[in-house]
Amino acid sequence: MNINYFSDTETMSQKAAENVLEEIRQNPKSLLCTATGSSPKKLYQNLAQHAKLFEKTRIIPLDEWIGLSTPEGSCHAYIEEYVLNPLQIPVAHYFGFNADALHLEQECNRIQELLKREGPIDICILGLGKNGHLGFNEPAEELQAHCHIANLAAQSQEHNMIGSSSLKPTKGLTLGMQDILAAKKIILLVSGEGKELAKEQLLSGTITTDCPATWLWKHDNTECLILN
Repeated sequence: MNINYFSDTETMSQKAAENVLEEIRQNPKSLLCTATGSSPKKLYQNLAQHAKLFEKTRIIPLDEWIGLSTPEGSCHAYIEEYVLNPLQIPVAHYFGFNADALHLEQECNRIQELLKREGPIDICILGLGKNGHLGFNEPAEELQAHCHIANLAAQSQEHNMIGSSSLKPTKGLTLGMQDILAAKKIILLVSGEGKELAKEQLLSGTITTDCPATWLWKHDNTECLILN
């Protein structure tokens, strides 16, 4: 894991964008996995300045809430606002979750088959969760390898993304840890309040299911960008 520290969000996001753009220039048809939340927002805004480079790029989300009362707080709405529209991604190049599917296990299987066909992921953008989660891969005795229905930790259920929803979701759909670790390049953004313990666990280098982000130490091409 290559670790770099930054004093401000703009510089960190610009560096992250440079990492993504380098890969996109080499492979315009890259499969890009996009996290949501506050950490990658400025990264996506920087990428939007180079939208023409993304004409052939394919997008797959990292996760999606199950059971929101309104679509505004969904990961799809976020990705549409910050990724799909600014980068002018064709509809056919976006492989989203259907969290309203009648049979969610079948939806997980569909996403997994899609990954087999379109993948592996070329660039995976991640944010560090307050409890060390990646996507909805929450701390647990055992981490799931592939796309699955996740039980959300209490902290995840209070995420500010879903503030407009009258229903607080207790479950979500997420790519699994093996799907993430199969990515050719990973960019992990560490910023935001309340993540001191998770950051400490990550930087300890000790791999544990109590902090899923520590499993990125097993990946040989991870850029970790930390906001001090």
